[in-house]
Amino acid sequence: MKKKIAVVFGGRSPEHEVSIESAKTVCAKLVSAGFAVLPFYAPRRGAWRLVQLKALLKNKPLTGPELEPSLAGGCFLKRGGGKVRPDAVFPIIHGSTGEDGVLQGLLEMLELPYTGCNVTASAVGMDKIISKELVALEGVPVLPHVVIRAHQRAAMGSLLKKATRLGFPLFVKPVAQGSSVGVAKVKKPAQLKPAVENAFRFDTAVMIEKGVDMAREIVCGVLGSPAGAAASVNGEVVPQGGHEFYDYEAKYLDDNGMALKLPAPLPARTAAALRETAVKVFHALGASGLARIDFFVDPKNASKFWFCEINTLPGFTSHSLYPRLWQKTG
Repeated sequence: MKKKIAVVFGGRSPEHEVSIESAKTVCAKLVSAGFAVLPFYAPRRGAWRLVQLKALLKNKPLTGPELEPSLAGGCFLKRGGGKVRPDAVFPIIHGSTGEDGVLQGLLEMLELPYTGCNVTASAVGMDKIISKELVALEGVPVLPHVVIRAHQRAAMGSLLKKATRLGFPLFVKPVAQGSSVGVAKVKKPAQLKPAVENAFRFDTAVMIEKGVDMAREIVCGVLGSPAGAAASVNGEVVPQGGHEFYDYEAKYLDDNGMALKLPAPLPARTAAALRETAVKVFHALGASGLARIDFFVDPKNASKFWFCEINTLPGFTSHSLYPRLWQKTG
């Protein structure tokens, strides 16, 4: 009898559509591997739905019976009668409520096994401040930053001045968002406050990080468990079409927004150091299953690099980085 795998996708974050595209890839691969797939669609609002796989793959309306989690039964109850108990769950909701430990906590309560990072690692990985501080304790280089939290927003002038002393360019980022949502590159003081105000639209805390002008953006996939993990080859993301960095538009709205160089053209020593550091980050943050680790490399000196962030549920769309990294690795 085929194992039943629930693929949970959609969600409330700005990455809703990206999650749907990732789910198509994951579901198709699971079917080809011999599993029975249960597509669980999480709309932006309202109850989850058990939708038809054919509807998902053919871009049809995602309709079906509503699902409610049953903590007593460790399963999902279908409106109108019946139970659904998958053998395992593959979460592929990107961003808030899916990648930040919330969904993982629900699955723990239901006592259902799932792929990817656990509650703690997911929450830590989603928070750019906590993740940077933890990897820095392991000796991983990070760039300096200033944090402005919601209660400091009304009187943030002194923090903005502190940030300008880091030197330009600066990158303004919501602390707990993915896919570069709300991220802005700031080149002069007059741009800083508007960028921070915009980032507060997406989060209750904003990080202003020292930038490296024209930094090379290097990505590395990691696959494994706390007992051991392996790193993929490195890839270099090269923004194109007027994008100064790999922003949301370059990722999802512009088909020609970036080029991915595989493997990244790096000195052998730097390439090995980045792969080793990616695994170190994976373990330092308590990750398991899969993750993509992103770095900045100095364009003038490839031996200098800094940790950028970890993605504990990287995309699985047709043009996503993580599967392409492993395809090249073999």
